[in-house]
Amino acid sequence: MNFHRMVSRLYPLLLCALFPCCKEQGGIAVYRVSKGDSEISAPDPGMVGGMPPMTAPSGQMEAPQQPSVTETAPTDWEKQPPTPMRLSSYRVKGSDGSLADISLVILSGEAGGVLENVNRWLAQIGQPPLTQEQLERQIQHVGTSLGDLLVVDLEGLPPGADPTKDGRIIAGMAAGNGGTLFFKMRGNAALAEAQKGAFLKWIGTVRIPAANPAAPQTSPVTSTENPNSPKADANQPITWTAPGDWSRIPPGAMRYAEFSVQGANHEAGNVSVSVFAGAGGGDLENVNRWRGQIGLPPLTESELEALLTPVDTKDGRILSVDMTGPKGRVLAAWRRTAGNVWFFKLTAPTVLAGFQKPAFVKFLQSVQLHP
Repeated sequence: MNFHRMVSRLYPLLLCALFPCCKEQGGIAVYRVSKGDSEISAPDPGMVGGMPPMTAPSGQMEAPQQPSVTETAPTDWEKQPPTPMRLSSYRVKGSDGSLADISLVILSGEAGGVLENVNRWLAQIGQPPLTQEQLERQIQHVGTSLGDLLVVDLEGLPPGADPTKDGRIIAGMAAGNGGTLFFKMRGNAALAEAQKGAFLKWIGTVRIPAANPAAPQTSPVTSTENPNSPKADANQPITWTAPGDWSRIPPGAMRYAEFSVQGANHEAGNVSVSVFAGAGGGDLENVNRWRGQIGLPPLTESELEALLTPVDTKDGRILSVDMTGPKGRVLAAWRRTAGNVWFFKLTAPTVLAGFQKPAFVKFLQSVQLHP
């Protein structure tokens, strides 16, 4: 039997049966995982004896301070003893004695990026690496309570491996808690297939505290305040002036602040401010990820240079991009500081984004960091 192959086999019909609100958007499968109530399960991460290890990306061994996690795991999953790297760890057994290892890990920043991690997992199961273009065709987007989850389904058996314990990796990646969350199931190929639905449903129950619990619950600077005035709190890491027609909403787990913007024809857009430890990935990788979100192909390094536009802010000049695709328009900018990177992003339908662009640029110009 030839185990040296890779397949991407997320079954939309199966997932639609599990999650009735799934739908297709622009040819990319988008699944909405239930955000229903979850039970609290004390974190007890650990490694499964005899199972293949989950190694961290090169240069990314440091994990942020481990937060608490609430989740609802399937009853047939066995909770495993704790280890320093894992927020949660489980083992599941098949009726034929097959095994699969399931884990939740968080690493700082973008932890090497999507392509690097997928190729690392492929190497673990004896498969050749993908190009960025090949990755775009393999990856699936799953909507969860944690935000957008990128899912891959990989199959292969490395030389000398035990097929009862190895042969398939189903993994998901999402930004959260100031880093990147990795959900991974690795084990017997048939057992992983049988557990795929339960694995994705489990991810939908996971709750992790916000990345910045000290972040203010109201806008750092309201639309009527001046960030240089005595009203601005100099102890905050960042201040800005938000446009008066932006509505502040509770930020997602991976966001410092978030706004909703509305159009004249009831169109809706989103403005987010995020902060990540480290370099936050490369500029090309980040821009290509945003391009993928609006249905655009990836750029090369030379093409990116022509797209970058500088914006003068209170702290100096930062880089920004403005991209329009078949699924909408993204305006984004970023600023790196000592040890962190801040991202500012407007995502909206094309017409609304164009209308809001002057306000977004003015918002960027008001940004002031207080290291």
